[in-house]
Amino acid sequence: MKKFKQLSTFWQMSILTFLAIVSIIVIMMIAQLAVVRVWTVKYEKDDIEAKYKEISMLINTNSNISYDNLFDTMDLDVMIYNQNKEIIYNSMSEIPSDLEFDNPYRIKSKILLNFKYDNVILNAPVTINGVKNNIYIFNKTDVFKDYLEATLHIMIFVVLLVIIISILAGMYISKKFVNKLKKLRDTMEEIKEKGISNRVEIHDEKDDFDKVNIVFNSMMDELENSFNAQKQFVNDASHELRTPLTIINGHLKMLDRWGKNDKGTLDKSIKVSLNEVERLTKLVNDLLQLSKAENELVGNSNLEEVNIKNVVNEVIYDFEIINKDVKFTYDIEDNLKLYMMREHLKQLLIIFIDNAIKYCDKEEKKIHISIFNHNNNIKICIRDNGIGIPEEDIPKITDKFYRVDESRKYNNSFGIGLSIAAQIIKLYKGSLNIESKIDEGTNVIIAFK
Repeated sequence: MKKFKQLSTFWQMSILTFLAIVSIIVIMMIAQLAVVRVWTVKYEKDDIEAKYKEISMLINTNSNISYDNLFDTMDLDVMIYNQNKEIIYNSMSEIPSDLEFDNPYRIKSKILLNFKYDNVILNAPVTINGVKNNIYIFNKTDVFKDYLEATLHIMIFVVLLVIIISILAGMYISKKFVNKLKKLRDTMEEIKEKGISNRVEIHDEKDDFDKVNIVFNSMMDELENSFNAQKQFVNDASHELRTPLTIINGHLKMLDRWGKNDKGTLDKSIKVSLNEVERLTKLVNDLLQLSKAENELVGNSNLEEVNIKNVVNEVIYDFEIINKDVKFTYDIEDNLKLYMMREHLKQLLIIFIDNAIKYCDKEEKKIHISIFNHNNNIKICIRDNGIGIPEEDIPKITDKFYRVDESRKYNNSFGIGLSIAAQIIKLYKGSLNIESKIDEGTNVIIAFK
């Protein structure tokens, strides 16, 4: 067994297929021999009983019949005895050991089984000249032996043919199996050497191997998308970091050369540098928030039953203090509660309300919040009267660092907030839908179970 396990998959499958096919054929041949054997046994028993009936009739109708001629013609060994156990006629060399003198009126047939010949024995009553006697008939037959002799060479040929076919079939099936695995392995090697853009070729979607290949291709698609997203993230993050660092570096060099002696230039450079440091700090904090949202696992111990209306009132109050030009209205059903972390719900509201304020160029900024229960889903809708989002850009706005155009680069915005919101919604298996029209406003719809 240990040596077998050390063999390659090809040879293991070839051997197992060979053994399986040979085993099936052997079992079928044994079953066939068993059926033939049952038939020959029945045939031999029926034959000797037919001879017994013929003998009984001849002896009853002809009292002067010659037993020797009769039994020699039928090629039978016979012994006739009366009820007193006295032998009347015996063509056997000795009295059989299985003769049942004490049970003379019962027909009994049995076969001593072997592959050379069958001993068929019958012990039954017979009437001679009106007197009841018993007859013991012994017949040696070779029907089964003749069958074996006639079919043995065919069986040997069939077995050899089956062995050859099973070897070829085993190697063919194994090669086909291994080739499909080899195709998957070669694709993996190509991916390892040339990159993750290669895929396994699919021939039949119903084939079990190709189903595995489809799953593999799908997994590689997700992996490639993840790599591309990571690459884009690094590029975008580098770009966002480079701008403030370049500005700070330029001002510091200018101060180092001559600006430190000019008070006006010094004050201006320090102020600009501080503003850029604040931008960098905000960017780093946003990135940390995004990383936390993407990798956070929400456990039951962290969840609590949150009263939605209380959280909304708290967030609106904070915004109203610093945004006097924003008019908030809301319509919230009473006693609506969510099972989630309070900080996450608050962060979601802050992100979407902050965006609604930033991207509104109206003199009177209006934000309406409605929260209600619809088909066992709690829906949070935040509608504004801002500048709107082009329809083709809506699917992309939750991407990291994505901003629709230059006009949206207000207030140190890096395009990360909506990515954080999308990740939080994903944590709680919620859904996000954004409806928007240019110059009319945007409606954000968040749904939780």
